[in-house]
Amino acid sequence: MWNNQNPPEFEHDGFPNPQRDGADETSPDTEQESLDPNLSPEHIKATKKSLKRIYIMLLIMGLLLGGLVSVGVVIALDRMGLTDAPADVEETEMPY
Repeated sequence: MWNNQNPPEFEHDGFPNPQRDGADETSPDTEQESLDPNLSPEHIKATKKSLKRIYIMLLIMGLLLGGLVSVGVVIALDRMGLTDAPADVEETEMPY
């Protein structure tokens, strides 16, 4: 990996600098197209569009589910009588 003529340059933390590991930066191995063929602009745009569609669908489903749960909680509280005003308590004098 490293030869003795050019030792690796170290960062302040003692680890080799990743940009200076001896790899040729202009080699075709590091080109964006050769790393992954799915990184074409068209593929990225299609992926963003599908992820945006999924995000919007999840957001709408969450809002609908939250609305249904809140209506169900209100109905349950009403049926149990937890929304009624408390009964008045008569004050009586206690003999001491």
